[in-house]
Amino acid sequence: MNIPLSSYSSSGAGSAATAGLVLLFMLIYFAVVFAIVGVLYMGIFTKAGRPAWGAFVPVYNGIKLLEIAGRPWYWYLLFFIPFAGIYFGIVSLNDLAKSFGKDAGYTVGLVLLPVVFVPMLSYGSARYLGPAAGRQFVAYPPAYPQAYPPAYPQAYPQNYAQPPVQQPNGQQYR
Repeated sequence: MNIPLSSYSSSGAGSAATAGLVLLFMLIYFAVVFAIVGVLYMGIFTKAGRPAWGAFVPVYNGIKLLEIAGRPWYWYLLFFIPFAGIYFGIVSLNDLAKSFGKDAGYTVGLVLLPVVFVPMLSYGSARYLGPAAGRQFVAYPPAYPQAYPPAYPQAYPQNYAQPPVQQPNGQQYR
């Protein structure tokens, strides 16, 4: 009986070589992306007084970025909660922007276009002001400062002593 031979090879040598090549290219791609991200965040680390090599260590850089923003280290674990992680990530980026004196518009840029805004924060003219989490920023001075005394002053201001009381026998009593 004449059985036709298949055009496909039964040996897995060709597919294993292809899989190995794809794996090598993926490894090179992720290494290059990780190095670029490390270089971008290196400026933030140096401005904040942290060692520059910390931007290249995988988990350490995330924890130190939270420290720079003024958030506790366990927020790094909160990033892994499926939908809440997005919220915690945006809040920490907002605190990072505020730590460098930037506003909410800059946070939008950090979220939507980090390739542009992270280098501006790292290597631009922004100065590190300190951790922003928990700090209140006053963007504008009060519009109408209290230049006039209150309309109804108290009978005796708090910094004045009470007047002496005259006793019936003519002596003063304090």
